[in-house]
Amino acid sequence: MSQRLWRLCCSLKLAIVLASAATLFAIGGSLTIHFHPRIYGNLDTTPLAQWLLAASRDHAGEIWWLWVTGVLFLLFGLNTLCCFVDWLIHINLRWRKLGEYLIHLGFVLFVGAFFWGSLAGTRTDGVRLFVGALTPVPGNPGTYLRLDHFEPVMSDNGRPLDMINQLTLLRGESVLAETVAKINHPLIYKDLVVTVMSFGQSAKGFQVLIPNLGMVELVPGQHLRLPGGGRLEVLEFLPDAVRHRNQWTARSERLVDPVFRLRLTRPGLEPWEGWYPLREEIPFPLIQAGVRIWPKQPLFANYSLVRANRDPGAGVALAGGICLLIGSLIALGSFYRKRSRGDRPEIV
Repeated sequence: MSQRLWRLCCSLKLAIVLASAATLFAIGGSLTIHFHPRIYGNLDTTPLAQWLLAASRDHAGEIWWLWVTGVLFLLFGLNTLCCFVDWLIHINLRWRKLGEYLIHLGFVLFVGAFFWGSLAGTRTDGVRLFVGALTPVPGNPGTYLRLDHFEPVMSDNGRPLDMINQLTLLRGESVLAETVAKINHPLIYKDLVVTVMSFGQSAKGFQVLIPNLGMVELVPGQHLRLPGGGRLEVLEFLPDAVRHRNQWTARSERLVDPVFRLRLTRPGLEPWEGWYPLREEIPFPLIQAGVRIWPKQPLFANYSLVRANRDPGAGVALAGGICLLIGSLIALGSFYRKRSRGDRPEIV
């Protein structure tokens, strides 16, 4: 019984049936994608396993073919693995079929890499990088991206042609990789790929006029020394905020109702901390300290938008590709040698 089951698992006929069925389901199911853009629109923004689980909750009737195709390819991969193991067991008698079974091994590695990446990989779109700032890499704890220089390349009519991003990948203070990333030139480090997507501007503060200090840039982290030994610190800036009781929360990233959170310290007095909406009156503690603020113009910071993908199966897929290439070359040479003497394979 076990011998018959093993022969079935290694059967070439079973491989043909599984491969044909998986191909038919993949082709037939993919034809329905065009009619359901709301379901499949974000298919390439998350790993396949996460997308399948999320989409199955509400659209199981539309995506069932993906589950069937995945199971069929998994069974096909197991069938191929059984054939490879069977060849290893009888390698003394079948070593001349090295090319064919290297192709078997390459396909098994490809299938394994695909399922590994789908289950354990990460895909993150719209990661904002500001010049000089450290940004955590999603899915890679302790790893950061630093944008050292950013320069958009524009055409004569204002259309973006390219985006030059000088990127540094760090773990702690150790530099892992440095590159000049462009639209068709990503940063690649092991299983991590950082691809340039777009760019934009974000309001970071205001240029204001303060008597006795002149024109000053108010941005988070700014410390201003005031006459009389006081100090004004900018804690936070919200370009568009809404008031909830005595607190302000961000509403959007557009410059609509800007608000600063400030801290005022003066010798011999309790520190004051509060919000200053630019469309309202200056808070009384600032007036009391002689601080008058006249907003002049907003300040903007350029940022680069990148996509960070991590595929832990990338190395396995590369090994599979090498096996497929070497196996194909060996099998091709073996085919023409066998053909010259009339040798034909047996289908079992």
